Amino acid sequence: MSKYCVYCGNPLKSSDKFCIICGKPVLRDLPKSTKEDKTTSKEIKQTETIPRKPITREEILEEEGIESDITEKDVESEKKDKKKKKKKGKDEIIEKPLPFEVKEQMILYIDYNDIQINKQFLSDRLKEIQKSLKDPRYEVDEEYKTSINVKVDAIKALINEYKEKEAEIDKKKSKPFIVQRIANDIETKIFQLKNLTKEYKLHKIDQETFETLREKYKEEKSDLEQEKEDLTTGMKLWIKELKMEKAELQTEKNLNKGRYSAKEISEDEFNNYDKEFEVRLKKIESKINTLVDLAK
Repeated sequence: MSKYCVYCGNPLKSSDKFCIICGKPVLRDLPKSTKEDKTTSKEIKQTETIPRKPITREEILEEEGIESDITEKDVESEKKDKKKKKKKGKDEIIEKPLPFEVKEQMILYIDYNDIQINKQFLSDRLKEIQKSLKDPRYEVDEEYKTSINVKVDAIKALINEYKEKEAEIDKKKSKPFIVQRIANDIETKIFQLKNLTKEYKLHKIDQETFETLREKYKEEKSDLEQEKEDLTTGMKLWIKELKMEKAELQTEKNLNKGRYSAKEISEDEFNNYDKEFEVRLKKIESKINTLVDLAK
């Protein structure tokens, strides 16, 4: 097939490198569409400069022909829910009711301390009344003397009754209290684990015995720690309730003071109410302190 010069149209031989008419070089093996190639090149460069959008999980599944009902938003939501649940699990306090025998022991300790407060109150009251024995009227006024003696005898009798109750409760109290006993048992398990390791290192016991006993002591220690945690959690909840009761009582005491300032009640009424509030506050404070000590 003959060729022609693209510039002047002169017929060319296959061996010609230049056109003999116009003298221009013969163009060989040109692409069919240079314009198209240039356009394609430009498009490639533009494509490379534009940042690619990340391929989503759904696009990959669709490309692989896999159907999924879970979207990426669902996955993110699930992750957040798991984090929330995990956080909630750490902060949440599981309220377990205290065993009856434990609560019974705690009440005995509280009653014992209440008796101490009542005894102290009566002792202070007795000292005040005994001052009246030095009053001149005591020697000359028989009715006054009888009144003072009756009060002194009554208070002494009450103190003796409290002493009897104190001794009775003291016999019923478990010593040490269950929380302290558990704490002592935990210390025992810790000592046993340390001693076991020491014996093993000195080759006094074989490996199989060492591992068996170690697992046994660890499990017992873990059970004791869980039991102690359950008990102290219940006691702390009770302490919280008592503190709320104390705050309410303190508010009533302040209200009584306001009523006296506004002259709604007399001085005698105010003093009587105030003393009553003081005794009740001391008892609640005693309960709180008792439970705090028992929970240690």
